[in-house]
Amino acid sequence: MKRVSWFVAAVFAVVVAAPVWAGGEKCASSTQVCLNDMSKKKAMGWLGMEYDKSNPEAISVKAVTPGSPAEAAGFMAGDVLVALNGAKFSDKEGMKKAKGTWAPGQSVTYTVKRAGAEKEIAATLAKMPQEVFTSMVGSHLLDNHVVVATAAAETATGKAADKK
Repeated sequence: MKRVSWFVAAVFAVVVAAPVWAGGEKCASSTQVCLNDMSKKKAMGWLGMEYDKSNPEAISVKAVTPGSPAEAAGFMAGDVLVALNGAKFSDKEGMKKAKGTWAPGQSVTYTVKRAGAEKEIAATLAKMPQEVFTSMVGSHLLDNHVVVATAAAETATGKAADKK
């Protein structure tokens, strides 16, 4: 617990200083807005999948977290997501309704395409584990609010030149 608290404190300290170094952020929201939004996600239901959104035509499962509700339900990397609770992924308004509030204990049904055939997979959302939440927050902050600051700081101190 001390290690996680130290990590969160260190990331927060760097993030607060980041705008001074950065000169810009990847994320359109301020760091505080992001932290506020992410803190709301802590109470939401969790499935345990990473998505590959690189293909604008389809969202597929990139990875399934071991021990997650997604693993228990039978999701597999490579599954192409077709629908959620009957709403097609191509229907943005329908998806908002289908997703709802995503509360722990809520049942969801996905239609996936696997090996050329469509299949329905039902899962029950769980409470997001602390380590998953911490990783999500840390990754977002580092990727969107600190990376540019680190590069700018290295350039300013000459450390980037040392790496050549």
